[in-house]
Amino acid sequence: MKNSLYPFFWQHGEDHQVLETYMEKISESGMGGVCIEARPHPEFVKEGWWNDLDCIINKAKELSMKLWILDDSHFPTGYANGKVKEAYPQYLKLYLDMRRYDIHGPLKKARIDLSLLKGRPWDKPDFSEEILGVYMVERMSPWQSDGDQIDMESMINITDCIDPKTRLLTVDIKEGAYSIFVVYETRKGGEESTKDYLNPLVKEATQVLIDEVYESHYKHYKEEFGKTIQGFFSDEPRFGNTKGTEASIGRMDMVLPWRKGLQKEIGFDERFLPLLWANANGKEKEIRFQYMDRITELYHENFTKVLADWCKDHGVWYLGHNIEDNGAHARLGYGTGHYFRGQQEMDFAGIDVIGGQIVPGMNYHHDAFSTGGSNGEFYHYALAKLASSAAHLDPVKKGRAMCEAFGAYGWNEGLKTMKWIADHLMVRGINYLVPHAFNPKSFPDFDCPPHFYVHGHNPQFRYFKYFSDYVNRVMDIMKDGHYPAKIGLLYPAEMEWAGDYMPVEKPARVLTQSQIPFDIVTRDYLKQAEITDGKYKINQTEFEVLVVPYGEYMPEDLKEVIEKFAKHDIRIIFVDDEKDYAESVELKQLGKYLKDYQSLVIEGEEPELVIGEYEKNDTKYWMFFNENISKEFHIEIEIKEPQLYQYDAYRNVITKLEIVDQKAVLNLAPYETVIWMTKPYEESKEMEYNALYEFSKKKEWDKKEIKQEWSVSYADSFSYPEFEQEVPINHAKTVQEMEGWEKASGTLRYETIVKMPVNGKTVLEIENAYETVEVFVNGRSAGVRLSKPYRFDLSEFLEDGKNKLAIEVTNTLGTTIRDAISHYLPIEPFGIDGEIVLYQKQEEKK
Repeated sequence: MKNSLYPFFWQHGEDHQVLETYMEKISESGMGGVCIEARPHPEFVKEGWWNDLDCIINKAKELSMKLWILDDSHFPTGYANGKVKEAYPQYLKLYLDMRRYDIHGPLKKARIDLSLLKGRPWDKPDFSEEILGVYMVERMSPWQSDGDQIDMESMINITDCIDPKTRLLTVDIKEGAYSIFVVYETRKGGEESTKDYLNPLVKEATQVLIDEVYESHYKHYKEEFGKTIQGFFSDEPRFGNTKGTEASIGRMDMVLPWRKGLQKEIGFDERFLPLLWANANGKEKEIRFQYMDRITELYHENFTKVLADWCKDHGVWYLGHNIEDNGAHARLGYGTGHYFRGQQEMDFAGIDVIGGQIVPGMNYHHDAFSTGGSNGEFYHYALAKLASSAAHLDPVKKGRAMCEAFGAYGWNEGLKTMKWIADHLMVRGINYLVPHAFNPKSFPDFDCPPHFYVHGHNPQFRYFKYFSDYVNRVMDIMKDGHYPAKIGLLYPAEMEWAGDYMPVEKPARVLTQSQIPFDIVTRDYLKQAEITDGKYKINQTEFEVLVVPYGEYMPEDLKEVIEKFAKHDIRIIFVDDEKDYAESVELKQLGKYLKDYQSLVIEGEEPELVIGEYEKNDTKYWMFFNENISKEFHIEIEIKEPQLYQYDAYRNVITKLEIVDQKAVLNLAPYETVIWMTKPYEESKEMEYNALYEFSKKKEWDKKEIKQEWSVSYADSFSYPEFEQEVPINHAKTVQEMEGWEKASGTLRYETIVKMPVNGKTVLEIENAYETVEVFVNGRSAGVRLSKPYRFDLSEFLEDGKNKLAIEVTNTLGTTIRDAISHYLPIEPFGIDGEIVLYQKQEEKK
């Protein structure tokens, strides 16, 4: 089983014994690699850093672990360890800005002082800000109107009217309402936290990062490159022209990413530069598209590609992620303007899920630690699909899709939530995780918790290997193969740049909730697609349908491609829009309209059943995930295959699926996943009789509720497995409302004696618990469950007569530590909640 987990391992300059202990704990947890991050380290790329890295590399080799290295002294990537500010200020970020002066004429020899274009009254003029042009234009109407529209036909260039020494503009104003636009270069006005960062539009700036970080690591560890050291990880590089996720061009006032001479490269006359901010009755749409189209290309050419090429030349991967939050993937500010271009040439597609962005059940906007709260619809239905689509369609990525996950959720996040998030990602095609984070700093540290080991304080840490092994099994299946999508969903970045549009998550939601496989395809991919009658091929995927979300604007070259597709009998479907050469459908009807593209036919509608499909080695796989946190599914599915197997990746057991009249029943509890496959998974254990599989059908099982008294005791993470503290109750219930137990973190042990005949199969079901459960029968562990369903096959552990039954329930540190980040998830109860039932089924007589 290959390792797919590379958790962040933060470095602050800790003692080497601590670093070695942490590496051992990470290995024990089932994670076969780490991503080393300075958070920050006091001697990054200096002697102290190299000493610590020596220690980690030696331990990694001893434990057969692999390393990724975060490529800057602190996130986000682009600071270059301060070298740009220190030695190459010419490579700091440069912006384009505009000042608008509204005036009314007639007025001859009107004068405007342009020495201070923007700023506060006490600021001094900055003559280093180069004025590129000054333009005067008539307003469309003297009436109050949305957007203060201007008449581009009247625009004149009045740059020559400036006195170059004083920057005094002198101009004659005709009768009427006019605006004067001053367009200029500046280093002011961008995101404050990244003001000392490199300009990603300049190749030489990126080279500073390479020289300072990449080359220095290569100098020290050349022999480990491509062996122990597998790659470099860029974390959240961005344009950084403003703070936040809402920096959609034309929708907010902001400086714009720029480089010297860019006005000569962007495909339109310089006099149209004001339209990057001003509205001109629709003429601004093409200008904004041309600008965004060029700078997103330049970002790729001068930043991503430069780093990727260096890594390729030195035998390591280049990976990481940008900020995709709340639609930032197609915007400026926190974004790179275009998700796919921002990651082009990288060896992995990458995203992150942090700060409460994905919360079980919350597929709507909700409060969260992340900026602007969480657009749950985007995070649930588009985020992971962006990465998996890029992984499928970019040949460089070879199907690899990575997600940094779990950070900044707070201490209330435990293995139950982590498993739900991991399942959510894997069923959508993510096959590598960077868990956030192992932090060797003294406990507690309030830097974006939770942290996974915390020097032994985390009571759930002993169960992390169950989580890791499960995730590694699923991800091992979901890589090195092919995703069989036939539907391409157009990525609408260009539409957003220029006008009203439908966000990609809208149709993605309908397709996901209709169990229809799809990939998100871009204009770039479509222009390069291989066309045959009725199909278009991108990389190794042959699509039959192109779904086009509504957009007020569409680039001419994209229109031509889509019309060409239609002429080759490729199905084109416009959503909430109509074209005479294509089909059209309302958004809400899209799933029903394309129902024939379900590979498994599902009776009725189950919007919270998500299916992930995969093919490799002549085997077909279907991963099912019940994303509903309370409803159990029993769904009849039509089967085209003669034989299928059901794989429980958590238990690593496989069972022949019962198929009757080409139909099978999918039984899924909340939080549960199973995988159907046409051939058995080679690393699984095949069971002739799987009691939990049979039990999930809920047929012919005798029920016996355990109502007798229980003895209850408690152990914290350090005293476990010694339960020296008794809990003053005699039945199985939660304890958080009892005096003195409000903030208890650790493990509760419930013990009793049950008397049962051993003449069949026995399953224990606990209605609910908070949250990790391990069951012991006569001193032997009968299994561990991280989340629902809390079901355990006790058949091989029971003896005739009396049996000692113990149930251990372990919670999170969120009960004890109630910091500000931890307020975004509720504090759950502690203990068992609901019925505890034994089910028995007699063995059939032969």
